Amino acid sequence: MKISTIILIIVGWFVGHTSLAQKKSLNPKDYPFLALDKNQLDFYGDTTQFNSIFQKLDSLIFLGKGNLSILHIGGSHVQGGTLQRTMRSKFDNLMPGMAGERGFFFPYRLAHSNMPSDYHIEYSGEWTGCRNAKKASGCTWGMSGYNAKTTDSTAHIKLYMSDLQEQNYRFNRIRIFYQMDKDSYNIQLGSIYGEVTSSIDYIGQFIEYRFTKPYDTLAFSLLKTDSLQTHFTLKGIQYLTGEAGITYHSIGVNGASVPAYLRSVDFAREIKYLAPDLVIFGIGINDANGPTSRFSQTSFENHYRDLIDWFKAANPNVNFIFLTNNDSYYRRRYPNQNVFKVVKAMQNLAKENNAAVWDLFEIMGGIGSVKLWEKTGLAKSDKVHFTSTGYQLQSDLFFEAFQHAYGNYIRKTSNQETH
Repeated sequence: MKISTIILIIVGWFVGHTSLAQKKSLNPKDYPFLALDKNQLDFYGDTTQFNSIFQKLDSLIFLGKGNLSILHIGGSHVQGGTLQRTMRSKFDNLMPGMAGERGFFFPYRLAHSNMPSDYHIEYSGEWTGCRNAKKASGCTWGMSGYNAKTTDSTAHIKLYMSDLQEQNYRFNRIRIFYQMDKDSYNIQLGSIYGEVTSSIDYIGQFIEYRFTKPYDTLAFSLLKTDSLQTHFTLKGIQYLTGEAGITYHSIGVNGASVPAYLRSVDFAREIKYLAPDLVIFGIGINDANGPTSRFSQTSFENHYRDLIDWFKAANPNVNFIFLTNNDSYYRRRYPNQNVFKVVKAMQNLAKENNAAVWDLFEIMGGIGSVKLWEKTGLAKSDKVHFTSTGYQLQSDLFFEAFQHAYGNYIRKTSNQETH
């Protein structure tokens, strides 16, 4: 049997395969208002540039080698957790039995904000938080868009997290990003670990710990070693394993717009340590929340270009998928017409960057469709956010479109090999 034929058989299994996570998927046909014929990734510009993502998948699926680093960035849709959790689970299950890294995250509860259900955290001490969506004096944000600060020199943190199958994510390396200044407390790992080595990166402003075996629980406390030390400001945490698989980072900030992320002055410096291969942009719902007279498509595109430049500086070969705004209502009463400008802006940006667009607005049914989502239990009464079921359906649809695009790539590659 020819290799190309074998590959097509494998791809047929891949596209039609139902993983543990996908067995729980909803049936889109139960929602007749969906435009399922539009559920696809629309590629713009040089469509072959995206092949680098699919080639990394080839290596993982067929050879069990390599790593694909994905970063999903947005506002409350991402911070809420349901969307990123189901998306991460689906990508993890592309290669059954292959562990994926949990990647970068922020423990939002320290900043007194809502946290995904797969984070479990215990902590002591009084903490205050600030986020880039709200201008605040004295806050210098990094890529998480959040800070959590304490003046309690005896504070401690203990956390672990699990996936949809309740399997805890493990790590043999961690990075703790924090504001490194002369007044900052130091970090002291808990006594549960064996031999540990550490190093400090003053440019990235993180301390990295390397363990001799994997762990699923991170525990550390603060340590005051100098009378001048007065506080500690946490900016994010990254789990690493170094194993083959998919790393799915998620960055979400309630209320964040593109300019909010541009206020994160340490973003460009820190993102170089993630250097994602694929960035899924879901920022725009807050930029466009208002009357049409207050939204500028030109400014929106220009702000995005600045953010895109940061990612390109971190990885010149990075690829992008733009997730359009969902249908929504302004002040719960007025259909948000700005969505049409957002879709057009994302298409323009995709053309400039040889990227893809997933048009959630059209797929969910177009203008006014969020009312149907609300009526069927998929959207909340604010007509902006989704219920857990709605976010699950959104991730099911996106992943189906992604699988289909990958299947098309494999078929095209196989056909080229036979000629």
